[in-house]
Amino acid sequence: MPDTNLPKQSALAAEMRAHAGLFTEKTFDWDAFPASRGFPDLSRAQLRYIGAGGSPKTNDPSTMKAEHFTFSLVNQPVGKFAASHAHEVVEHFLVLQGVLTVGTVWGDEVVEVKLGPKDMLLNKSGRPHGFRNDGVEPVLMQITVGSGTPEMPVHVCHPKDKDLELSRRFGAPSADKIQLLAPDSADWRHQEIAKQVVRHRDRQPQWEKAGFARLTYIGEGGAPASTYSMDMIHLPRGVAIKPYVREVEDVYFVLGGTLTVGWEQNGEVVERRLGERDLMFNPAGRPHYFRNDGVADAQFTMVIGSPKPQPVAFVAA
Repeated sequence: MPDTNLPKQSALAAEMRAHAGLFTEKTFDWDAFPASRGFPDLSRAQLRYIGAGGSPKTNDPSTMKAEHFTFSLVNQPVGKFAASHAHEVVEHFLVLQGVLTVGTVWGDEVVEVKLGPKDMLLNKSGRPHGFRNDGVEPVLMQITVGSGTPEMPVHVCHPKDKDLELSRRFGAPSADKIQLLAPDSADWRHQEIAKQVVRHRDRQPQWEKAGFARLTYIGEGGAPASTYSMDMIHLPRGVAIKPYVREVEDVYFVLGGTLTVGWEQNGEVVERRLGERDLMFNPAGRPHYFRNDGVADAQFTMVIGSPKPQPVAFVAA
């Protein structure tokens, strides 16, 4: 007989659990992108947390419903590429492991940039781009698309109707049509991309009075925000933040260390501890907080469902 004296999970705790995406409970999908079927060179896998991203698999029951943006991971093996395509909204690539080559396309000319760990590129809406792994280890990156229900990408140069090597070069007919990004170039194309690239090594921390540091990736001081914004948070060991509320959703994705997240409602408090690559989706209007009670400093990204600065005053607990 089941033990009826066991405490039942509250509605708030159940809701919080439904808004947590735990990395070890998820599975990479090697068939997320139907346009890649039959083309081994396009092989890559997607792990979905919020929405479907660039995949048509919007009915995945293990994925949270997206509001202002989607959130997923993509693993790309060595030597593989994603054919050049465009979205009707912005899309960012944040590299977690390996070195990713991204090509941005203007007709038959391509400007390429290499991104290392914690580097990011925000792809402009409507601007064709592709990506390739020329490195020696798999690339793992975090991808966000700036809509809860994005349209399917429109391919510009795909091996289904173009030469394979031409597609690998994102449509550049020869090597002399490919340029490496030069941020100081007078070429307007280089200037445009340079504004969208964020190098982790160049970020200047902004220390909050509450005791943690923000590195702006998308928003004022980073790549220009259009539908959402994003900071990388450095949370020293022992620092805790009092509950706060936003008018839009925000999402925590743990890059290192551990993070304890709490929700409040009508005097009830529930908490969940997150590890590396775990995620918490905090709905709009929900009082929530975070703290680091681990043995090392924690780092996580905070994605906010608005491009506008949010009037949040973080207070140390």
